Amino acid sequence: MPPEPPLPPFGTPPPQPPPQGFGTPPPHPQAYGPPRPDHSARTVDRALSWVLFVLQLLGTLVLGLVSIFAVFATDSCGSNASSTVPAVCDSDYFGSVLIGYWIALLVLVIATLVAMVVATARATIVWPWTVGGIVLTVVATIVFFVLMGR
Repeated sequence: MPPEPPLPPFGTPPPQPPPQGFGTPPPHPQAYGPPRPDHSARTVDRALSWVLFVLQLLGTLVLGLVSIFAVFATDSCGSNASSTVPAVCDSDYFGSVLIGYWIALLVLVIATLVAMVVATARATIVWPWTVGGIVLTVVATIVFFVLMGR
C-alpha cells in the first residue's frame, strides 16, 4: 500500500479552482436584475371590472324582479272596449316574453363572467367586457319593454 501524501501545514488555504477563461461572467449573481413590470394598471383594471360585474349582477336581479310587474306597466288589457286587444293580454305571449327575457339576462351574466375570466387569463384588459355586458343588458331590457307594450 503506497504511503499517504503529507498534510499541508496548518493555515494553508485550500487549492483554488483553475482560472476562468477570458470573457466568462463571474460566478456570483448580478447586483441589479431586470426591472419588474408595473402591475398597477392591471390591478385597477381587474378591480374596476369586478365592481362593474357586481353592478351588472345586482341590476340583473332587480330587473328580473321588476320584469314580473311589467304587465302592470303596460296595462292596456281591459282599459278599453275596442276590438283591438294588445298581444300582451295573451298570457302565453306574456309568459314567453318574460321567460325569454330572464334567459337573456342569465346568458348575459354568464357570458360576461366567462369573457372576464378568459381576458384575465390572456392578460388583456377586462373592463370592456363588463361594460359590454351592462350595455347588452340595457338593450335586452329595452327590447323586453317594447315587446311587452305592443
